[in-house]
Amino acid sequence: MSEDLCRIGIIDIGSNSIRLVIYDTTPEGGYKNVKECKYSARLSEKITKDNRLEREAMDTVVPVLRQFKQICASMGVEKIRAGATAAIRNAANSQEIIDYLSAASAIPIEIISGHQEAYFGFLGVINAFDIKDGFVIDIGGGSTEVTLFRGRRHQHSISFPFGAVNTNLLFGHNGNWTSDQVKKLEAYVIGRLVEHDWLTEGEGLPLFGLGGTIRSLGKLDQKTRDYSLPNSHGYVLSGETIEHFMDMLPTMPYDKRKELDGISKSRGDIIVSGLIIFRTVYRYIGASMALISGEGLREGMLHDLLEPVQPVRDSALEYSLGTILRFGSNASREHLEHLCALAYSLLDTLGEESEREEQRKLVYVAVMLHRIGANINYYQSKRHTRYWLMNSPIRGLTHRQLILCALIASYSTKSRKQKLSQVHKDILLASDEEWIHKLGTLVQLAVALDSTEIGMIRGVSAKLHGNSFDLDLIGDGEVLIGLEDIENAVKAFRNVWGLKVKLGFPSNG
Repeated sequence: MSEDLCRIGIIDIGSNSIRLVIYDTTPEGGYKNVKECKYSARLSEKITKDNRLEREAMDTVVPVLRQFKQICASMGVEKIRAGATAAIRNAANSQEIIDYLSAASAIPIEIISGHQEAYFGFLGVINAFDIKDGFVIDIGGGSTEVTLFRGRRHQHSISFPFGAVNTNLLFGHNGNWTSDQVKKLEAYVIGRLVEHDWLTEGEGLPLFGLGGTIRSLGKLDQKTRDYSLPNSHGYVLSGETIEHFMDMLPTMPYDKRKELDGISKSRGDIIVSGLIIFRTVYRYIGASMALISGEGLREGMLHDLLEPVQPVRDSALEYSLGTILRFGSNASREHLEHLCALAYSLLDTLGEESEREEQRKLVYVAVMLHRIGANINYYQSKRHTRYWLMNSPIRGLTHRQLILCALIASYSTKSRKQKLSQVHKDILLASDEEWIHKLGTLVQLAVALDSTEIGMIRGVSAKLHGNSFDLDLIGDGEVLIGLEDIENAVKAFRNVWGLKVKLGFPSNG
């Protein structure tokens, strides 16, 4: 591990499961997940009628925490932050539990308040999406947090003392549900929602979902649709899809439900109670759609630890790209920004104004990450770049934009004869095939103009006259190395754009 990186372990002692995630972090506040471990503890089910977690139940948690500490030690973790959420904070003997677990495991554990849990969930979401306004819902085992944010700033939040585990115990019957039980849980949830006026102040905003319930619904929907990009983060659940699940899952017997592809056996019973909570909140706030966030409480705890004063980033995309380049780029930032400037000069001359903003974003990401596959194999870098981007932790892009960036960044001369959008036709627009080829050749040309990385081509002067494109290269000295790359890139560019290209090289001397 690099000397300026710090390895941090985050332990989340939840109502349903206990997780350890280990991150490598940078001085700039970037991070990369390097290890994740999970233990299904179901602490909510171990709370007694007197609302206590007794010593016998606590003793089932201690060995888990001790093993987590061993894992951290073996991986060189320098700092551990451990937090306990609803099951423990709502227990009558919460401080006794924390004191005992902290002493027995030799890990300092903090109680995460309901407000903190909502705030940390918001931090995880806001730094993973480029969105100004919306709601966040985090359905845990023993609590549900709902947050409203405006202008990328936290506005309101509430932590409700119901989650997928404890409501399943109260309203479900061993994972089986009747329509009457469904209505009772809906009424119970609405009875708590009406106490907070601000929940009706954001009708039409998107709802960002955290927690195992929403991730499971996303996986189930992707399996059903045979979705071509099996990424959870950023996956959209429409109102129609949520209603479809409400029609299907509660009426399905538990034994059959737990066998569904996409739902883990340990969640087959509580998926229904979680779904009912989710759908009730979704309808009550009047959300326009739901999006799954792959980042939430644990990432929020990390953001708060790394940047306590200013944990909200202005741009999730910029933050994400900066972190990716910090961990995995073999090209200098200066060189990549120079390539972007060259690409923008071409695009601003050729692109449609109405499409330019989105196209600039696609070109930017494609240029910044076009070399990422070389970390695996220099000679097959384009193939690896495509795969890497399709499965990458880039934040701030839709699934469609992620696929487009991958295909544009990995574009090669031989791509011209392929229908590149075919595999992802369920996600891409019909017009995207043309975008891939045009922006792919444009990026390829910009990269070729500085393939030596010594900046001989300082800029370009581009002019379009009807079907003729004059491209004068600005620089010092004669281009010797990389000349063939430029000529091949111009040929592909000319054929795809349907232009007559007149290329002017800098004069020698």
